[in-house]
Amino acid sequence: MGEDVYVRRASGLIRNVSALDAMVFNIMVMAPMAILVYGVWASVIYPGAHLPTTALLAIPISIIIGLFYALFSIAMPRAGGDYIWVSRILHPSLGYAINFFLFMVILSVAGAYIPWFTQYTLAPVLEANGLTEIATAVASNEFTFVFAVIYYLICAFIISRGAKATTKVLWAFFILVLMGLAVYTSSLLAVRSEFPQRFSSATGASYDAIISEAAKEGYPTDFSLSATLLGLTFTYINFLGFNFSIYLAGEIKEVRKSQIVAIIGAVLIFGFISWLTYEVSYAGMGANFLRALSYLFAVGSDKYPLAREPFFMWLFGYAVDPRIYTLMMAGWGAMVLAAILTYVASSVRFVFAWAFDRVVPTSLSNVSMKYHSPYVALIFVTIVAIIFQALWLWTPLLQFFAYIVFGWMIMQIITSIAAIVFPRRRKDLWEKAPQIVRAKIGPIPVLHILSVIAIALSIYLGYASISPAFVGELNPAIVVFTIGLFLIGLAIYFISSLYHRKTGIPLELSFKELPPE
Repeated sequence: MGEDVYVRRASGLIRNVSALDAMVFNIMVMAPMAILVYGVWASVIYPGAHLPTTALLAIPISIIIGLFYALFSIAMPRAGGDYIWVSRILHPSLGYAINFFLFMVILSVAGAYIPWFTQYTLAPVLEANGLTEIATAVASNEFTFVFAVIYYLICAFIISRGAKATTKVLWAFFILVLMGLAVYTSSLLAVRSEFPQRFSSATGASYDAIISEAAKEGYPTDFSLSATLLGLTFTYINFLGFNFSIYLAGEIKEVRKSQIVAIIGAVLIFGFISWLTYEVSYAGMGANFLRALSYLFAVGSDKYPLAREPFFMWLFGYAVDPRIYTLMMAGWGAMVLAAILTYVASSVRFVFAWAFDRVVPTSLSNVSMKYHSPYVALIFVTIVAIIFQALWLWTPLLQFFAYIVFGWMIMQIITSIAAIVFPRRRKDLWEKAPQIVRAKIGPIPVLHILSVIAIALSIYLGYASISPAFVGELNPAIVVFTIGLFLIGLAIYFISSLYHRKTGIPLELSFKELPPE
C-alpha cells in the first residue's frame, strides 16, 4: 500500500540529530531570556508575584506535559509530531487542523520577533554607543522589513543544508546567549548597590520616588503568595515550545532516549535560566522597583519617567558601560535570531509532513538528496514568512493572534484525547509501540495518566489566558479568529479529500499507517 498511497517509499530524511542537538533546539524555541521583556507584563498582571518562584514552579508542570509528548513521539517517531499522532488516531482532519493552527501561529510569532532584533536590540545598542541617527533608521519599519527578508533568506540557506547544520548554528547562538546571561548576571550583581544612583543619574528620576508613587496609585509592593501561584500561569506560557523536537522526530538518532533527554533537559535548563534571570534582576535592580516601574508604565501614569518600555535589559543599560551593555545585548539578540530559525525550521517539517500525506501538493515533500532537507517546503515557508512580516509591520491583521495561548491549549487537549483513545482506536500501532510507551501504573497506562493531567492543565491555562486579568475585556472578534484558524485547517483538509476522491487514490488511505521513514 505504501508505494501507491505515499509519495515514495522513504521520506528522504536522515537521523543525524543527537539528543543534545534536539535539546538545544527546544531551548531556543522557548527563547531563553525573553522574560526580560515578559517580566514587565507579569509584574503588572499579578501584583505582588515573586517571579523567580513562578519559574521554579513551572518546571515540574512542564516536565509532566513534556513526558507525555516524549512518550507519544517515541510511539510514532516521524516528522510532523502531533499532526501524525492525531491524524492516525482521531481523524486526519483534526491532525491537519491543529498543525495548520500551529503553522500560522509560529510564523506570526517570527514576524513579531524580527522587530525584537532591529528595534529592541540593534537600535538601543546603537543609541547607547552614541549613534542616535543610525538607531532611528534601524528602528524604522522599512529597515526592519529589509532585514527580515535578508534574515529569512539566511535561515533558508542554513535549513537547506539539513537538520544537523541547523542545530550547529543553534549551538553557536546558544553559546552567545549563555555569554549574554553571564554578562548580565555578573555585571548587575557587581553594581547592585550602585544601581539606584546610576539609574537616577541616567534618567533624572528618583529611584525611591518611583516605588512610593506606585504605592500611592494602589500597587501592592509586598510579596503575595496567591499572586505568585496565579503568576505561574504567565511563566508557564513562556515555557511553551519545550517539546518542539517532536517535529524533528524523523531526523533524531536513538529517538527513544533522545526525546526524553531533549524535552526534559530543555525544561530544566530553560527553567534554570528563567529563575536565574529573574532572581538576578530582583537582586540587582530591586523587586519592588521593577514592579513599581512596570505598573506606572502599564497604567499610563504621568509619573512614569522613561521614554520607552521598562524592559529589564534596557534598565540594565542604565547601570553599566556601553561596551558591557553591547556584549549582553549581543547574547539577547542571538536568542531572538535563534528562535526565529527554529520557527522556520519547524514550519518546514509541518509542510513536509502534510505533503507526504498528500494533503497539500506532493511537490512540497521533495527532498534534497545531498543535504536531505525538504527544499520545496522551505521555499514555500520562506515566502509565507516574508508575507507575514509585511502584514505584521503594516497591517493590524496579526494583532488578531492575541489569544494564541488559548488556541495552543485547544491543540494540546486534542492531542491528549488522542493519547487516551490510542490503545483502542489504533491497537495495531499501540502493540508495536516500545515498552516504555505501554508502561503502566497498576492497570492504567502511564501515557493515559499524563494525558489526563495535560488536559486538566490545558483547560486551566486556556481559561486563564483569556481571563480579564490576562487580556482585559474579551474581544469576540479575536476569539472567532482563533477558532477560525482551526476551521480553515479543517476546510483545507476536506477540500483536499474531495479532490483526491475524484482524481484517484482516496486521501484517507494515507492515514491507515505511519508514513515510511
